[in-house]
Amino acid sequence: MSAPFAGRFFFWGYAMIFRRLSVAFYTEFAGCAEILTKEDRPYYVMLLALDGLTYAIPLRSYINHKFCFIADDSGGQNSGLDYSKAVIITDVAKYIDPALVTIRENEYGFFKKNELFIKKGFSSYVAFYKKEFRRRQKNPSLPESPLCRYATLKYFHKELGLYE
Repeated sequence: MSAPFAGRFFFWGYAMIFRRLSVAFYTEFAGCAEILTKEDRPYYVMLLALDGLTYAIPLRSYINHKFCFIADDSGGQNSGLDYSKAVIITDVAKYIDPALVTIRENEYGFFKKNELFIKKGFSSYVAFYKKEFRRRQKNPSLPESPLCRYATLKYFHKELGLYE
């Protein structure tokens, strides 16, 4: 089995890699309303390998839901990793901008210190998303939950093994 980052990034165990999504990614997924975009620059993302897939979890400010990892809550900013806006990277070479990005040293240190916690939290989020999707799939009369309605994982059901 090859590592999701093989050929582009090398890491042992848990390695935190921060990058930006490429123009090709934003072009390919332009019609996906829940994927975060900014006019002036792409979001920074943390790349995370989980269950054979590569995820890009955006760094955001003003997160106002529980599906996240908050790195800085000073001044009410609630900035951190927004799990609900994570995307699956199907082609690292095409969809990840190889340019290095710089985040604040204190934020990086906090992420690094909590790396295993982040991976476990994100893994739980993905499992919860799948469970919620399957629950509604079994009973289509149930209203769509905000978890599924606003999550970007809805664009990656094939990769997640979820079929409608």
